[in-house]
Amino acid sequence: MRASPKHRQQMTVAREEMNVVWWIPPEYWDLTLKERQGVSAQTVEEVRTAFRDYQVFALVRVKMSLNGLVEMQSKEELLKHARFEVGGRTIAPVAPDKVPVALQTMLGAMKPMLSGALGQLGQSMELVVYPVSQDHRQLIDLLKPGSFQFALYDREFRWRTPLASLLPKKKDPKTGETFPGNYDYNPYTGEKLGAE
Repeated sequence: MRASPKHRQQMTVAREEMNVVWWIPPEYWDLTLKERQGVSAQTVEEVRTAFRDYQVFALVRVKMSLNGLVEMQSKEELLKHARFEVGGRTIAPVAPDKVPVALQTMLGAMKPMLSGALGQLGQSMELVVYPVSQDHRQLIDLLKPGSFQFALYDREFRWRTPLASLLPKKKDPKTGETFPGNYDYNPYTGEKLGAE
């Protein structure tokens, strides 16, 4: 079984069964597009605008055999057995007819990319849209301490914030070693870390 709350993508593999939950917050696109050369400012803004008010979860549940992946679950089946929970509250997905056309178009373009990058696993991924805020409150603040969970069938995945990838690195002033931005102390020496 492999599941790390530091990463946006988590999976479990047990008894020839694989469950994958990939959390894609709006900030993911800012990080990804910064790294891509040749992406126009207009494209960056279109993507940012489309995803700004939504977070996406890519879900997979499959059985594995010697012949590859089998018994892939449909989006409807996955949604029946999925639960996104923040602060003890279950958050409902956005109804398909309420997902803006621009976001639907981008999600439609993601499916072939996932298939190309991940093969059968990517073909099996279903993208589910959730709101970023509810009752005028942001559900997850990626820069503040917190946590949330996503259950898929009998598997539970947990994430903790802040996300290290969004924070500046920290440095041990004595050793010069650098660590992810969500570390407060050097895990080897116990020394308090400062800004890099």
